[in-house]
Amino acid sequence: MADAKSIFKNKFKDYKSTLKNTSYDNKNNEYLCTNETQEIFNFDLITKRLYPNKQPASYDALLINNNDIYCIEFKNELYSSIENKKLHKKLTNSKEILEKIFTCYNIQIKNYRFVFCVVYKNTQSRWRRGIEKNMIQFEL
Repeated sequence: MADAKSIFKNKFKDYKSTLKNTSYDNKNNEYLCTNETQEIFNFDLITKRLYPNKQPASYDALLINNNDIYCIEFKNELYSSIENKKLHKKLTNSKEILEKIFTCYNIQIKNYRFVFCVVYKNTQSRWRRGIEKNMIQFEL
């Protein structure tokens, strides 16, 4: 039985990146993350490879840490501007894409815990972020 990290490292090695590079917003010439050491996979590019003609909406990055898989979406906008429906669509489409990848490479999806993360521009004071950081947001 295959494990997700080794399959992604071998089959999707061309899509390795860093949080910093994947979080880059070319429209505003700005990064949402500064970490250059954490290896992630650019899931948007993987989706484009798998669906070259018409790409479904997908999240930006995939971070695999043992049996935890972090599905990361970068939004360079304020919390109040983020549309829940678009996030839900990305989550649903990406889940289907991952299920196909896992089935294709004989990875047991039930052995993994999936965490969906939204990284967004935050203008709130530091103490307020600490209070809200563990709350469910965007109706996810």
